[in-house]
Amino acid sequence: MKRAIRKIVVTGPESSGKTMLAQAIATRFQTPWAPEFARYYVANLGRPYSHNDLAVIYQGQKNWETWFLQHMFHSPAPPFLVCDTDWTVLRIWEQYGYPATASVLPTTDEWELAKDTYYLLCTPDFPWQPDPLREHPEERWQLFELYRNLLEERHLPFLTVTGSLENRLEQVAETVPQFFPSHFVR
Repeated sequence: MKRAIRKIVVTGPESSGKTMLAQAIATRFQTPWAPEFARYYVANLGRPYSHNDLAVIYQGQKNWETWFLQHMFHSPAPPFLVCDTDWTVLRIWEQYGYPATASVLPTTDEWELAKDTYYLLCTPDFPWQPDPLREHPEERWQLFELYRNLLEERHLPFLTVTGSLENRLEQVAETVPQFFPSHFVR
């Protein structure tokens, strides 16, 4: 029998503390986390990325997550997998960066429609951290609204997290047991 794996996905615009939060959640709840595939892919591409690379990144992120599910989960099963981004980032990346072209991403699939996923939408209230892979320091709040709209349009459960890493982790600690009640005894 296949075991259902619950996921917490940390999403939001560039430089909004996603990776720090994903790592902190994994540590706090003693559960594995899957890093962002796009960061490794683009950093090692050897050329500027193109629109078609988004389809490769989409599949790579799915494969990456599957690998972490297969190799990081041991008995006893941890409460959930933490993902540093997922398909939401690719949807917004494509919508914002390639608005006049046909999508290279699937319309929908089981990965997007999974009912066992809880989203944490990070506000860009952290100072901008320069990084060669980041492109939109001035558009972070505009991008944040695109993320919020996407999650609302798809009727996905999410929590908007704000403030310092400690404040965000506290917000998550209060909410996660409510979303995954079978894994937490009060």
